[in-house]
Amino acid sequence: PGTYALRAVARDNLGNQTTSAAVSVSVNSGTAPTVSVTAPTAASNVSVSVAPTNTVTTITATATANTGTIASVQFFANGVSLGTDNAFPYAASWTPTALGSYALTALATDTVGNQTTSAAVCVSVVSPPSVEITAPAAGAAVSSTTTITASATSAIGSIASVEFFVNGTSLGTDTTTPYSISWSPTASGTATITARATD
Repeated sequence: PGTYALRAVARDNLGNQTTSAAVSVSVNSGTAPTVSVTAPTAASNVSVSVAPTNTVTTITATATANTGTIASVQFFANGVSLGTDNAFPYAASWTPTALGSYALTALATDTVGNQTTSAAVCVSVVSPPSVEITAPAAGAAVSSTTTITASATSAIGSIASVEFFVNGTSLGTDTTTPYSISWSPTASGTATITARATD
């Protein structure tokens, strides 16, 4: 193992000769490491808000050295470097700025210079729908069966369903607009109402 300078000398039949410029190469020892991207998973949709606030997604990988130890893992999205992590667990932050398909890869380097690039994990960056509760209003007082309503929109598709929650417990799902559900409170106190839209 080591670094070598390779040269070639050409001689013609008249005795003239020229030496080439040196080409530097490295000879590594042992077996290359193994590496794979573990999150996000292949064929998954990465829901992000690309404007005005970009969503940060964490990419993780596992890497094992067959010779020496893992020195670093570098992450890429469509060939563009996202950064390098030198310590386990290996991860990098990714902030997509455009919707579309991306191939995520990781390059593992061990302490003797061997490198391996992982298989690509292909994901789609999509924009999530928006949803908000329209009734009852925040801070309202209710004492009997109440209709909860919500509005929802999708930038790249259509709304498939809106699910309603009170204090994290699902009340049910509505698949047609206007999206609503009935809620009968069973105890006094403050309740948190949320809705989850799926396009």
